[in-house]
Amino acid sequence: MLGILAGVILLLLPTEGENPVREENVYKSANDYCLALEEKTEAIIKKLDGVEDCKVQITLMYGYEYIYATNQHVNETFNSDGNKATKETKKEYVVITSDNGGGTVLLRETMPTIKGIAVVCSNATYETQYQIISLLTALFDISSNNISVLS
Repeated sequence: MLGILAGVILLLLPTEGENPVREENVYKSANDYCLALEEKTEAIIKKLDGVEDCKVQITLMYGYEYIYATNQHVNETFNSDGNKATKETKKEYVVITSDNGGGTVLLRETMPTIKGIAVVCSNATYETQYQIISLLTALFDISSNNISVLS
């Protein structure tokens, strides 16, 4: 019995290679999200050779976008010759109710899209500026003409 109990306890203990479950950061606004991105971007740029100090400013195209489930009803009328005369579309949000209340069904939340990035680094060489631009295009999937690095 004691051996079985010890085996169960060992199975429940985390192993050395396991990663603990991490919760995602939840930002209250697009501004909070932007500020967090700026801080993280500054930190990674400062790890590059030749960068002593830098400041990052990120501009967002728009904030969060929420897509909710809808029921869509389409009514079409046709002329006698078979051509469409009118088309009426009616959308209603899908609402779920429970004992705790009700609410719409969220299908997808899209994070804010980055429009541009400005970086100011003291004493950065052209090679360092190129490395920063390459890094930012890879990180944020934006074109290099939306990134400005100044020294």
